[in-house]
Amino acid sequence: MIRFNCDKCDMEIEVEDDLTGTKHECLGCGDINRVPLADSIPLVDDAPINSKQRDRAAEAGFPPDFGPETRVLLVRRCWFRSRAIRFSLVVVMILVGLIGLIWVPISDKSWLWAVLFVPMVLGGAGLLVWWWIDRLGASIEITTKRTIMHRGIFSKSSSEVVHDNIRNIQVTQTFLQRVTGVGKLGISSSGQDGVELQVNHLKDPDNLRKIIDLYRPL
Repeated sequence: MIRFNCDKCDMEIEVEDDLTGTKHECLGCGDINRVPLADSIPLVDDAPINSKQRDRAAEAGFPPDFGPETRVLLVRRCWFRSRAIRFSLVVVMILVGLIGLIWVPISDKSWLWAVLFVPMVLGGAGLLVWWWIDRLGASIEITTKRTIMHRGIFSKSSSEVVHDNIRNIQVTQTFLQRVTGVGKLGISSSGQDGVELQVNHLKDPDNLRKIIDLYRPL
């Protein structure tokens, strides 16, 4: 048996020897702990290291897989990249509206023209504000032990998957999303059917998948 203390609450945890290198949930506080090497396993510098014993995350320059849970990355949805064409069109519409509002008094035209230009400015600005709020409404947080999806601004909800339980990571990109470097990330666990965590309009989803894989028992 392997005995070790929880990283968070210091409660003693006891597991079978064959769970060496995996992650185990503390029954006291719920924190996810990496099971250390069994005392009976000798550590020889020249001996090949088992993939479960290697800290691939630390080797890649990220926070180590062992020890207390640490945030690795917090990613919010893109604002411009995910709507490059629509964003550009809205900006052009706002500029045309502003130019029109300047042109009306200069050219002594009727102020009825403002009925056309004012909605262009206000409507375009409203869309940009809405897209900014929508960007803040969902995010993906990657820690050394789990991936968490956060949703909401005023009301909050979250869902998480422990890295050891991840069964599949899906990256979906349309042609335009591949050009702009954004896409959808979906994560499913071994205990559930279907995709549990899914967020669209994330920057470089392939890189996010690679970072999560560093903390999975592959």
